Amino acid sequence: MTETALRTIALTGAAGRIGRTLRPHLLPLCSELRLLDVAAVQSEDSRETALQLDLADREALQHALQGCEAVVHFAGYPREAGWDTLLAANVVGVVNLWEAAHAAGVQRIVYASSNHAVGLYPRSQKIDGAAPPLPDSRYGVSKVFMEALAAMYAIKHGVRGFGLRIGHCSAAPADARALSHWIHPEDLAQLVAVGLTADYVHEIVYGASANSRSWWADERARTLGYRPVHSADPHTAALEAVQSGDPVAEHFQGGSFAAAGFDNARTPVL
Repeated sequence: MTETALRTIALTGAAGRIGRTLRPHLLPLCSELRLLDVAAVQSEDSRETALQLDLADREALQHALQGCEAVVHFAGYPREAGWDTLLAANVVGVVNLWEAAHAAGVQRIVYASSNHAVGLYPRSQKIDGAAPPLPDSRYGVSKVFMEALAAMYAIKHGVRGFGLRIGHCSAAPADARALSHWIHPEDLAQLVAVGLTADYVHEIVYGASANSRSWWADERARTLGYRPVHSADPHTAALEAVQSGDPVAEHFQGGSFAAAGFDNARTPVL
């Protein structure tokens, strides 16, 4: 890891469920944490600065990122939706963010991609961060776009990018699928901290706790310093029978996102 202290970090999506979880973990890493969200958000610490803005507002965004050394990007539309919704929130907003970050001299962006960027891989196949994208939904496609944009800005413009293909983040896993892709909030916070401090150019890693059933081989995250302390394994006996009942969803890593609208009879999944 690097030893360079970050003075100012901007957190987008600060009013969201995961954003609220990350805030106390980010404060020790900086002297100022700027909380950005389209919804109203309140500062709860003297080191926090709350700014209500929309990523569509380029001028406000450029002003908010002045003096920031890093951005933790968790804003955006968090589920499947129509193209109009996803293009505005997860494509145009992302372009505005990276352009404003580059113009402001931001050094790195740690961003929330998703397991749905690779959700059409079968559960029988273990993949790593070098696996080509295989999105399971329009939402997944929007995350693939963000990964591609981040890679371009990292290599062409020097804005380091750390993409997290996050599974499901919650206090405990809720079903059999989560035994593979669940991540505890404390492990997610640790992985974000790795992205803020490690030495890399552009990385794609997976957001999962130490689950023995994981579909993801993520040695790169471990090499960079990730040491998850939680695991879904203690929940196996209680949850392994809690399945969707949909054979298509149970075949693909993306679960219900992959199954929604699936009508390709030539793909053998049953």
